[in-house]
Amino acid sequence: MAGVRRAFFWATTGRYLVMLVNLAVAFIMARLIGPAAFGVSVIGGAAYAIAEALRELGGGAYLIQQRELTLEKIRTSVTTSVIASIAISLCMYFSADLVASFYDLPEVKRYIQVAAIAYVLGPFIFPVFALMSREMAFRSFALVNVSMAVSGGATGITLAHLGFGYMSLAWASVASTVVGSALCFFLYSNHSIYHPTLSDWRSVLGFGAFDSATALIAAIGEQAPYLVIGRVLDSASVGIAQRSVLLSVFPERVILAGVSAVALPTFSRSVRENSDTRTTYLNAIELITVIQWPCLILLAALSTPLIKLLLGAQWLEAASLVKVLCFAAAFSFPFALQYPILVAVGGVKSLPLLVAGQAMLNTAAVAIVAKQGLFAIAWCLAWVVPLNALVAVTIVRRHLRFRWREFFAALRSSIAVSVLSAIGPALLIWNKGTSDLSIAAALAGTLLFAFGWSAGLILTQHPLLHELLRALRRSKALYQPTV
Repeated sequence: MAGVRRAFFWATTGRYLVMLVNLAVAFIMARLIGPAAFGVSVIGGAAYAIAEALRELGGGAYLIQQRELTLEKIRTSVTTSVIASIAISLCMYFSADLVASFYDLPEVKRYIQVAAIAYVLGPFIFPVFALMSREMAFRSFALVNVSMAVSGGATGITLAHLGFGYMSLAWASVASTVVGSALCFFLYSNHSIYHPTLSDWRSVLGFGAFDSATALIAAIGEQAPYLVIGRVLDSASVGIAQRSVLLSVFPERVILAGVSAVALPTFSRSVRENSDTRTTYLNAIELITVIQWPCLILLAALSTPLIKLLLGAQWLEAASLVKVLCFAAAFSFPFALQYPILVAVGGVKSLPLLVAGQAMLNTAAVAIVAKQGLFAIAWCLAWVVPLNALVAVTIVRRHLRFRWREFFAALRSSIAVSVLSAIGPALLIWNKGTSDLSIAAALAGTLLFAFGWSAGLILTQHPLLHELLRALRRSKALYQPTV
């Protein structure tokens, strides 16, 4: 357990540093690039993200979950990744004109063609990331990720300041992958993994086909709404929608950043060692919700002053969308664990169907109401996300065999903590209203929220409280002088 906590510490530290860099870059770029230009980068980035999912043919997750990982399997995985990356990057480059014509945005062509350069460098990064994760080497993992974020952010800001607009983000991705490739090659000393071979191609592709299909469908499901909005509305709407979603998933993707990094190796080890994976899963749900839910409440309450402060007045249209999307995101807590737990317990074959159903439902809902505007889309997702979450938990339950009452019991303490956390911000909004909140009032609301959250942890004796106290004792022990 100590090894898992140490890995979680480095994974979380690395993700938080990346978060701080990316947030700083996002705030600066929001003032250098307006919604319409940013929307172009979102459409181009959506095409890149969908192509990125195909990289799983090389088997990043395959390397993590294999019980017996040989050098030949690693080499086959890397070789497959190289072949797939070259083929897909060429497809990206030559199909860019078609995508640009579909959206009647010539700018998208240039963005995708430059992004293809970044894509082809992936085989030098992602297999090494998988091996670092398997070995719980999250200190090195964090170093590479932070370096990539800093180099990409510095490049993007510099080019945006020089007037490159949306293209500054494309070139930033190239700079990031160049730095990441160099560091991975330097930090992972066993360069023999790059010797080409396809000796274990059946094993790699047998797993990678399902994993890649899952990743592809998930990427399409995540990016398709932006593509639909770009087609039905305009690039400015795409930019506003993306910023709204980015803020609403902040607790899930940033505050809980360490969870996604550690989950697959942790569940995989639990299965290999025949531990109680069911209890591990329910404990993870309990820890996730006690952080995610209260933070969503605070974010929804303070969305207007936060957007004014962080993004600027040109993005204020996103504030009303964030409130609705935070409500939807409250039901998304099973999503962070559905992939790692199903891969770990051998349920990878059920993932494509699960993710496809979720993606189709999301995309269909957005397509049906897109002409009604962004606010209608947000409310539609508030109904769709809970349904997708219910399906995800049902599938996981088939493998872990927990009872529904056990699942809801894991949420009970988090609900109580969330209610206590909401009292302070609710009283503030009752007196001031959401649109008239000043920065000082928002700060006061945050302090009231922190007090309510802390009180909730203590009153419910939530497991997170014990984890925090344990971490505090460990940190004190580190600084105690030795005799």
